[in-house]
Amino acid sequence: MAFTFGENWLAYSRTLDAARLESATASIAGLLGVADLSARTVVDVGAGSGLFSLAALRLGAARVVALDRDPNCLDAIRQNASRFLSATERTRLDVLAADVLQAGSLPAGTFDVVYAWGSLHHTGALWTAISHVAPLCAPGGRFVLAIYNRTWFTRQWLAIKQTYHAMPGPVRVAMVAALSAPRYLARALRGRHPFRVERGMSVWYDSIDWLGGLPYEAATVDEVTAALARMGYVAERVRPTRRHGCNEFVFRRSADPVASSP
Repeated sequence: MAFTFGENWLAYSRTLDAARLESATASIAGLLGVADLSARTVVDVGAGSGLFSLAALRLGAARVVALDRDPNCLDAIRQNASRFLSATERTRLDVLAADVLQAGSLPAGTFDVVYAWGSLHHTGALWTAISHVAPLCAPGGRFVLAIYNRTWFTRQWLAIKQTYHAMPGPVRVAMVAALSAPRYLARALRGRHPFRVERGMSVWYDSIDWLGGLPYEAATVDEVTAALARMGYVAERVRPTRRHGCNEFVFRRSADPVASSP
């Protein structure tokens, strides 16, 4: 059972504005710990709406390749590029169809930054996906990953997601509302924008992504860092979540990756 991520990203793109793009730009800069990406190349793996491809270009990246296997995502990326990028910036963006489980579909060469935030755990073969994407990173380059944290409740979340898919449309909307409502309230009480989350994303569309997102896999911080260490990567920055969200990683490639699995 799989989720049509592209439809959700197209719908989210209708809400995309300059403020969301600015937030995304600050997010990727903060995660990488850089003020700009001048002269660097970036590949955005599972680019979705293309938000972070656009953000990388706003940070001055010399070339950005946005990869996705969903045609709707590719449409969303192109539409958003035409809305938010200058003509010059668009010349530095390549939008390509690729499936991370098919290594031959990935672009040739290496990149200074490989950005795979929240995408590889939706492939149905997480470790294979990571092993295929890792060689895209140049020696000394950065590999950014965000992977769902595996907890005691992971199996229950999988059951909830499967239930969501089995429900008719109105019930799905009600489930999204039930998941979104407490987040709206919590954000409002903390003085934050109730409908927008960090990284320029949306509480509503994030909730759809969370409930509908199948395949669904998760891993602990130790599992991810150990697997990447065997591929020749050193963890530079780890932002663990305390719950069932994503653990964030920035790895530096220090040696040629070796295909491996945990």
